Amino acid sequence: MVKKHSLRSAGKRLPSFVSRQVATSQRYFVDLLPDRSQSLAVACGGYEHVRKDYVVSRNDFPYFCIEFVCAGKGKVWFGERAADGQPQEALPIHAGMLFTYGPGMPHRIETDSKHLLRKHYVDFVGRQAGSRLRRMGLTAGSVTRVSHPDEVREIFDLMLRCGSPPSVHSETLCTQLLGVLLAKINQRILSEEVIDDRAFKSYEQFRRILVDRCVQWQSVESACAVAGISPEYACRLFARFGEDSPYRLLTRQRMSLAAEWLAHEQVLVREAAHRLGYPDQYQFSRAFKRVFGIAPAEFRRGHKIATHSAG
Repeated sequence: MVKKHSLRSAGKRLPSFVSRQVATSQRYFVDLLPDRSQSLAVACGGYEHVRKDYVVSRNDFPYFCIEFVCAGKGKVWFGERAADGQPQEALPIHAGMLFTYGPGMPHRIETDSKHLLRKHYVDFVGRQAGSRLRRMGLTAGSVTRVSHPDEVREIFDLMLRCGSPPSVHSETLCTQLLGVLLAKINQRILSEEVIDDRAFKSYEQFRRILVDRCVQWQSVESACAVAGISPEYACRLFARFGEDSPYRLLTRQRMSLAAEWLAHEQVLVREAAHRLGYPDQYQFSRAFKRVFGIAPAEFRRGHKIATHSAG
């Protein structure tokens, strides 16, 4: 009987396929001998901030793998070496891109020494693993890009939190989240035909400005003025690469932040309105209700009651 490789034993001695050329890393090991008869089963995963000397070169691999680049640059090669002994053509990778490989596929990954890779990965098996990836256009040995990379990274982060430290629920949670991850990638994947690097970078930069600095923007027009683009161009970018308009994204982001203040800080409705720069509480309440379908005062009361009941 083969003994399963658990997180506890992996913590003492890392599996041979795990890179040691990392500056920092976080890893989780669910089951290194997963049940391949399941539809999907997570073996392990994690996050790596690599060193300058980071090079991974494998002739084989026991699992399917999705690697997602959060930051930095690098190159990846897939397949056997050519007749002259040289590796196949290198494919560039950078933030917002993901690449896949699978059992029996030779591959090599290198970082740019000036722009060190930071990336998430998940290793998995299952009778549906290969077909799920193929239906998404993610055949083993492919590199692609996603829009809204923060959404993809959030799922990877959640898998990491569910897998480490280990618990009796880690296997179930990580496997369920793998299904969510595949669905999210399928939603956000960008085909090469529609990618215009300059336009896509403009979209990502402006979306980040809207999200990160949502408190200071009382209108999309004010954000556009700072970003140096017109509101019309912002709308065209969102229509091309996003699923929402910049106006709805900004409103939803601001109201989500207000909901956090109302629920967790128990600020008054008028204080939340003031923080977001609304001239009066009434206009803020209308915007909040359009997003959540409930008035902010009612939302605040309901969360307060629920908190007291839980306590």
